[in-house]
Amino acid sequence: MSVKNRVVELFQNLFRRKSRQLEVVILFTSDVHGSVISYDYVLGKPVTWGLARVATLVRAYREKYPHVILLDNGDFLQGSPLNYYYNFVDTQTPYPLARVMNKMEYSASSVGNHDIEQGQPVYNRVRKQLKFPWLSANSLRRNGNLYFQPYTMRDVEGLRIAILGLTTPAIPFWLNPELYPGIHWQDMVQAAQGWIRYLKQEKQADVLIGLFHAGVHPSAIDPDWPRDIPEENPCLTIAEKFPEYDVIIAGHEHKKFNTHPPEKSDDVTHPLVVMAGSHARYLGVIHLEFHKKNGRWMLFRKYATIESVRQVEPDATIEKIYRPYHKRIMKYINYKIGEAYCDITSQHARIRDNVFVDLIHRAQFGATSADISLASAFTTRFTLKKGPIRIKDVYGLYQYENNLYVLLMTGEQIKDHLERSSRYFNQIDPNDPFRVPLINKNFMGFNYDMAEGIDYEIDITKPVGQRIVNIRYSKNGKPFDLKRKYKVAVNSYRAMQLRKIYHCRILWRSNKQMRDILVEYIQRVHVVGKDFSPNWRLVPEDLVEKILSSKPQ
Repeated sequence: MSVKNRVVELFQNLFRRKSRQLEVVILFTSDVHGSVISYDYVLGKPVTWGLARVATLVRAYREKYPHVILLDNGDFLQGSPLNYYYNFVDTQTPYPLARVMNKMEYSASSVGNHDIEQGQPVYNRVRKQLKFPWLSANSLRRNGNLYFQPYTMRDVEGLRIAILGLTTPAIPFWLNPELYPGIHWQDMVQAAQGWIRYLKQEKQADVLIGLFHAGVHPSAIDPDWPRDIPEENPCLTIAEKFPEYDVIIAGHEHKKFNTHPPEKSDDVTHPLVVMAGSHARYLGVIHLEFHKKNGRWMLFRKYATIESVRQVEPDATIEKIYRPYHKRIMKYINYKIGEAYCDITSQHARIRDNVFVDLIHRAQFGATSADISLASAFTTRFTLKKGPIRIKDVYGLYQYENNLYVLLMTGEQIKDHLERSSRYFNQIDPNDPFRVPLINKNFMGFNYDMAEGIDYEIDITKPVGQRIVNIRYSKNGKPFDLKRKYKVAVNSYRAMQLRKIYHCRILWRSNKQMRDILVEYIQRVHVVGKDFSPNWRLVPEDLVEKILSSKPQ
């Protein structure tokens, strides 16, 4: 900032104080998932996001405004080779995200579900290194206490600001209880209501901010959602029921959302609800403006913006802190583990059986005695060219820190699960095949499982419940027995869901993560993709080809 602009800013601040006006700027990130510098370890190329760029923008706001609070909305412990390496390989070196976020002077962060997914040894170790509170007011223990700190207070010129952290309570639907022993995740709506009186009356908060690691698009409306699991994304419900919240910072969904853009700044009676994407691509910016009336600060304007960091230069101090970590990770991820016989791509892996998902199935079979394997394509944007396979490629192939389970399921349950998974496709009218798109955009692709060990077809002209046809054993071609029980290999995320839906028994679980299992499998067989044979397809084939050739999916 120039000397002239700084002088102008000082006079503006002096005017605000004399006129008894106050502005508080709240900055926030969400779902950073290990993105620090502008480099993608999986793609092996520079990108235009990361906390180093966010830090530059934060510094500019601190130079411009006297009262700035920086928050994070959870999920910074998972998502990158950086996270994995310092979560499980090098557990002695100071945690890189802790050092970076401490340097950026965060005031608080909420606890995210992917933070919990790393297990107690990881999040307890990192928590000790954070110089700011890690909040979750719905992390109840059996003795009635909380596992994490519930809230934090900030005082700005006599204005008392309470920041309450909450975590999506759907964690039991996805994660093994061994990852959070002794913690019960209270319904967020109940927790949000329960803390209002205490913070407003006992702590005398003038401003109540919800730092909620949860989204705004409900999940429990899905008929498959278990009745004993609270709503995953209740932020709008909380905003509607409890206007005492001045601001609700949402996240978890990796999307942008804003109820109070600048043109709606006069609406101070309804909670401002805002999400700012993920992976440090954006910085959320909230302006709260007050004037003093009868000796009290009164909110008269509030609004939010979501600012891209694409054109922002990275902060040199953050890059310097991170540089030695980056060098070590580059060496780790470029270690060669095998060879790809052909190009391996996820581009059409959900539409046509291919080597991409087949590799996951083979690794799951190789690590278990399962009869059937279930797996998803977590991305449709990964391609591994023919040639060397390195550790970084496994991160592109498999993005999450899941473990491997074997469940006992009946044939009928397996078929029913494949029917549920087939909701990924819309029902197509053979007489008007382009009336609706093939892909159902309302069904998340990572929830679409494909099976190995059986041959089957998915008839896209039929409704869900009647789509999975011509199921046969892959080994001998005989009809699939719906009454028999099978050992099913599946990742830990899906295992928790299937247990809730079908109450099926766990026969075995790995003490290794799926990426380790994939690395060991590739090292063992050395060449992958050589003898692939498809075992499922979409039908009618002529209709599918007509759709695919006419319109990109």
